Amino acid sequence: MSITSKFIRVFDPKNVEHVLWLGVMCEQAEKWGSLDNRMNLVEEVNSNPFGIKLDVRDALDWPHIHFVLCAAYAKAVLRKEAFVPLRSS
Repeated sequence: MSITSKFIRVFDPKNVEHVLWLGVMCEQAEKWGSLDNRMNLVEEVNSNPFGIKLDVRDALDWPHIHFVLCAAYAKAVLRKEAFVPLRSS
């Protein structure tokens, strides 16, 4: 089973913890290209609530995994089958 399949099989768009973690990963993705950002991609991905560990060798797969998770979440939102965090004004 591919690493992408492992993530998509366990991601639940109704699960608050899963959605909040994905939100953090979206925020982090905006910083990855910055020279000021010193975060470790694999450590951040491995902080996932699923218990799936991304091997350093699979780190290049993360953009695809992230895209697939975001697409699955967007689909669930559009179907009104997802947890949607409240926005603060």
